[in-house]
Amino acid sequence: MKFLLASLLASVASAFTVTGTFAPSPHLPNPALLPPTTSLTLTTSGTTARTLISTSNGFTFHNISAGSYLLDVACPSHHFAPLRVDVAGNGDVSVHTTFRGNEWSNLGEARPYPVMLHAIKTADYYVVREGFNPTKLLANPMILVAIVSLVAIVGLPKLVDKMDPELKAEFEESQKKVGAAQANPLGGFDVASFLAGTSKPATPEVKQSGKGRKN
Repeated sequence: MKFLLASLLASVASAFTVTGTFAPSPHLPNPALLPPTTSLTLTTSGTTARTLISTSNGFTFHNISAGSYLLDVACPSHHFAPLRVDVAGNGDVSVHTTFRGNEWSNLGEARPYPVMLHAIKTADYYVVREGFNPTKLLANPMILVAIVSLVAIVGLPKLVDKMDPELKAEFEESQKKVGAAQANPLGGFDVASFLAGTSKPATPEVKQSGKGRKN
C-alpha cells in the first residue's frame, strides 16, 4: 500500500503544465478571430497530448512528463510554425524554434516562456484562376503553326514576284507538276478492276517490222 502511494505521489510530482497564448501578428492582428476548433498537440516518442484554444486565446497542457516535445497547431484559417518544447525534471520549460526534418540535437532560436504563438500566413485552399495572358497564348504550339502558315501564305507570293524570271518560270513549272501529281496520284490505274481481279498489267507493244514473213 505504501509502495503504491509512493508511486502515485511520484507520478503526480513528475506531471507538469505547459501554457501559452496566441499573440497578434501581421497575418493575424486579432487572435480572438481564430476558430474555436483550433487545436494544439505536444508530441514525443509514443506520447501525444492534445488541447484546444481557450476563450482568452490561450492554451494549457496538463499532466506533461519531463522530456522533449514538438508543439504543432492545427488551425483551418492560419498556419503556425512548429516549436520545440523541453520540459526539465524540475518543471522548467524551454522553447526553441524548429522545423520538420531538423536534427533534434540542433537547437534553434530560444523563445520566451510561456509559449507565444504567431501566425506565419493565412490558409488558402483555393487556386485563383489566371486571367488572359497574350504571351502564354503565343506560346501555344497550335498558334505558332497558324502564324507560320499565315506568314508563308502572305509572304511567299511576294517573294516569288521578286525572283528572277527564269527561276520564277522553273518554280511555276515545278508547282504545276506537283499539283498534277497531287490531283491524280494513281494516274490511269483502274482501282475497281484491280480489286475485282480483272485488270492486267500493261504490256509493251511489239513493233512489227515492215517486212512480211516468209512461208
